[in-house]
Amino acid sequence: MSLPVTTSGRNTMTDWQHVAMSLIRRTELWPVFWFMFSSFVLGLFWFCLLIVLLPVGAAMSIVWIGIPILAATVAIWTGAARFERRRVGWLTGTPIPDPYRPLSATSWWGRFRGRLGDWAVWRDLVYLFLLFPIGLIELVVVAGGFGLVVSLISAPLYFWTIPGGISVGDPAWGGGQVDSLAGALLLSVAGMVIAIPVAWAMIGVARAHVVVAWLLLGPSSTEQLEERVEVLTKSRSGVIDAQLAERRRIERDLHDGAQQRLVALAMDLGMAREKMTTDPEQARHLVETSHDEAKRVLAELRNLVRGIHPAVLSDRGLDAAISAIAGRSPIPVTVDVQLPHRPPEPVEAAAYFVVLEALANVAKHSRASEAWVVARERDGWLWLEIMDNGVGGVDSERGTGLSGLRDRVDALDGRLTVDSPRGGPTRLRVEIPCGS
Repeated sequence: MSLPVTTSGRNTMTDWQHVAMSLIRRTELWPVFWFMFSSFVLGLFWFCLLIVLLPVGAAMSIVWIGIPILAATVAIWTGAARFERRRVGWLTGTPIPDPYRPLSATSWWGRFRGRLGDWAVWRDLVYLFLLFPIGLIELVVVAGGFGLVVSLISAPLYFWTIPGGISVGDPAWGGGQVDSLAGALLLSVAGMVIAIPVAWAMIGVARAHVVVAWLLLGPSSTEQLEERVEVLTKSRSGVIDAQLAERRRIERDLHDGAQQRLVALAMDLGMAREKMTTDPEQARHLVETSHDEAKRVLAELRNLVRGIHPAVLSDRGLDAAISAIAGRSPIPVTVDVQLPHRPPEPVEAAAYFVVLEALANVAKHSRASEAWVVARERDGWLWLEIMDNGVGGVDSERGTGLSGLRDRVDALDGRLTVDSPRGGPTRLRVEIPCGS
């Protein structure tokens, strides 16, 4: 049986609300059934184990023998909590991130004390103790609901095999005997009808379990804010570094290129002015040379401005700008851009420079004979993929080019991933949110 699920926008909800409301991506009931049944088994196991280890370790800690036992117990329940995060992720398709603070100590004693000072570890313990009663409730829902539906649907089989009819409920509460095939068939139809609310009840109980798991096993709102601040600080630092590097590049290009050409142009024009009366032919030659040099300076300035923000991107959008990049590439590039509307200007600019840098890297290092650029908009995200058939082996952790692209994408809360095995192909995927 398959049931529809309700989804909601992520940017207006917390993580656990999003996962609970989108439960269950795999909407078959069998994953829900096995998840709820295993909750009871695992809850009973962890409850019995911890109820033995914790008192023994606490009692023996008086003579220091219990300290290693308690340290091992903490390691056991944090490992169990990690398993629970993966188990919830298997059900929902979204694993719960680890909420633990990083440990700076290297000794087991220092790590043990660091773990005891982390509130996330104690929330793990609360969850493991609650898993047993939660699993018991889920077992009752699964066994009771599944048994009721199966027994009602199988009523005609019972009618044929059990003499004297079928007893339904307590006579004091309106129950009685079903001693006809029509009554048994009616019970079978009733079982089919209540299968849907029973299934929804199982979904609801599983959803409540997921909410509890996210609240206790996931990072708290304070921890999420601290992580968010850290990410924003890092991305801001990367953007500032990228802007400084870009400014230095522009200054270098102006100083070493256009400025030198303009100085030479001024000197040639000055010499031509001096020779206008004494040597008109030489003056005319200098003016013609200066005219050609002025056109080269203008072309260089246009290229420099295009590197800052291309006019084609502002005038005609991302499709035309990427096509212009592909047209200048020394290797054939297939462009497939299908966007229902133009993204915001910062997103467009970031996507343009990602494609520009990626295709430049393909031309320089990949030894590819062909490349592809695909752009789509999916669920409010701009999705880019740049692929080539080169030799691969790109290390995403090294190289200033990819680092600069990652900083540019991170500044917009985007994601950049590189898949480049030895021998190729290389795929660079970028996702940037288009919302405000």
